[in-house]
Amino acid sequence: MLCIFLLCLIFKPALCVAGARQGLLLWANRLLPSLLPFLIISKILIQSGYLSALIQKTKLSYAAFVLLAGTFFGFPMGCKLTYDLYEQKLLNKEEATILFCASNHMSPAFVGSFLLSETLHKPGWMIPTFMILYLPAIIYGMLALKFIHKNQDRFMEPVAKKSTSGLQLTFTIVDAGIMNSFETMLKLGGYIMLFSVICELLSNAIGSFKIIKIITIGMLEITGAVKNLTSYLPTIRSQYIAMLAVTAFGGCCGIAQTASIIHTNPTLPMLSIRRYIVFRIILAFVTAILATIAYPFLLSIPA
Repeated sequence: MLCIFLLCLIFKPALCVAGARQGLLLWANRLLPSLLPFLIISKILIQSGYLSALIQKTKLSYAAFVLLAGTFFGFPMGCKLTYDLYEQKLLNKEEATILFCASNHMSPAFVGSFLLSETLHKPGWMIPTFMILYLPAIIYGMLALKFIHKNQDRFMEPVAKKSTSGLQLTFTIVDAGIMNSFETMLKLGGYIMLFSVICELLSNAIGSFKIIKIITIGMLEITGAVKNLTSYLPTIRSQYIAMLAVTAFGGCCGIAQTASIIHTNPTLPMLSIRRYIVFRIILAFVTAILATIAYPFLLSIPA
């Protein structure tokens, strides 16, 4: 496969450059400005001890914080927060495995702006769409955490309490938070660029085989999938259902980015990327079913 990819780089340079440019522009214009500040702040909060103090003050748990932050701030915040807390031993392996599946979504900003407003021109569908996309995973996360904790109400109480007397905010911590966050963003940018190139090459190779192109690109990368879905699916209904299913799945690009984050520290017991993939496939099917059921009701909502 690598040899084929290398040959494509040599003999199809225009397509590769176009794909790389598209991926890097997506990373620079959408992902970097929207995600980097949250990555930096979250890393500083964890390393300085202020997150533990916040958890104790609000009477929530680290698991509840990850579910909320991952849903509101978007991919890959859920996975990154989970792994950072797992690394600090504030989450155990079972909790981390559940959370990096249940909290790793495309952000509401991406869904509301790019998917609904810019692509489908249906901004009025935002609230029900958020419910279709996020509620199944959140419900799964809460029930799974309750199950592993059995009668212990750890979901609503901090996993580990730290003394607030140890709070510290130094330039060393801030610098480490910035560098770690930029490293994460550079990884994401590299994967987005590579998969954008692959999508461009496959789109050209498949040609006019619409169904094959929709399925292939849809499995690889979300933004490329959305563009193909609007071009080749004839109705708003089919576009909406397919887009939500693709968004819930996250694409192979998203899976590769997630795998790169959870394999950062070789000294920790590895989280299961296979379980993550299975969860994403199931979530895509559930989302498609819910979108199909909800679509007739959405028609009564003003666009």
